[in-house]
Amino acid sequence: MRMIATDRDDFERELTKLLPDELHDVRTRFERIDEHKDGSFAVSDVGYMLYGNGCNLRGSSSRYPAGLLYDDGEAVFGVGYFSKEGSLRKHLHIIAPRGEGAPEAVAKVVGLVRDNALSDASVYLRHLDDAQREAFLADGYREIDTDPWHHLAPEEDESYPNRVFRLDDLLAANEQGDLEVRTLSSEAHRSFRTKGKQAHRRFQNFLDREGLRFELVPHTYSEADCRTGYGIVNEYFEARRQQGALIGSTPEDYWPVVHQQPHGTAEHDYFAYRGYLVGEGVREPVALFVGERTGAQSAGLYCTLTLRFPQRLALAVEDHRGFTAIPQFVWLEVFKRLHRAGIREVDAGGSETLGLDDQKRQLGGQARKTHWVVLPEMQERILAGAGKGTNDGER
Repeated sequence: MRMIATDRDDFERELTKLLPDELHDVRTRFERIDEHKDGSFAVSDVGYMLYGNGCNLRGSSSRYPAGLLYDDGEAVFGVGYFSKEGSLRKHLHIIAPRGEGAPEAVAKVVGLVRDNALSDASVYLRHLDDAQREAFLADGYREIDTDPWHHLAPEEDESYPNRVFRLDDLLAANEQGDLEVRTLSSEAHRSFRTKGKQAHRRFQNFLDREGLRFELVPHTYSEADCRTGYGIVNEYFEARRQQGALIGSTPEDYWPVVHQQPHGTAEHDYFAYRGYLVGEGVREPVALFVGERTGAQSAGLYCTLTLRFPQRLALAVEDHRGFTAIPQFVWLEVFKRLHRAGIREVDAGGSETLGLDDQKRQLGGQARKTHWVVLPEMQERILAGAGKGTNDGER
């Protein structure tokens, strides 16, 4: 049973009093985020909303459901406040610090939190590159295995590396100018060079045999689109829960991703799609993908949910052969859309489990590791805060 967190509002209220000019609703800082985009995965409107969101039941915020962004005019980073699974005690999260003076800004925020008795718990920094990780370790932070975020996924969805897809390695134009799936040529992909191509063909055979077609339509953030999109999210997580494969993420994490339109123009600055199986009397939503441009020719994919269990769908289909290839099929169809928009490199983020990582790796994703570090909890526990008692270290 998940526990509803109630004290993130208190934490954010006090911290924004201490930093009134630096802490902002992330939704009001999209243009500033654009200025800091460097091709890395988490530095985007959707990235900061996903990882700092205030919708997760272990860190819910009534004022900032999309999360907070620290912005002092030079440095930026996301600010979250979450508890681990099975615990009420919450931890400050600093997400993807970037910009001039970012390490000093992180130290400033952490110092204010502790000096003003807002929290004495360990502090987590995530979405760090190699150099940032080494610098923070030298500054007193510790390796994540000293205080893992989750016992099965110490760095949540960074436990396994981000997988980066180079679209020209996966797709090529035929004589008619249509994009087709290529056989992978890299030596690193030797054992599964044709796996993506074969999976795409298997699902297309399923569609042809059953008289169905797959449609990828824009997610416009209308009320109806959001209702359908969040329905896909909930169904995906329910199916995974029944399979016993649910670690870390929750459907609530995706609320701002589904409901909050990023800055800019669709099909150029951001990419949001819902996928449907369509046939006579059938229009079944089966996929939700949301991404954002992170550089001139790069993008991140933050929501890549596909419903892969046909028995849970309203489909009158007796022969399900090929249906399980739907995730690879949808990924590749989305890659075609991104390629047409000028994207050549897609970072699909990391994974909590080896199984999820294998799916991306065998589709052609190359490893790009990002990191967490942790600042140990204070040795002398803060009691009573600013005259407020806590119950067994809930804060």
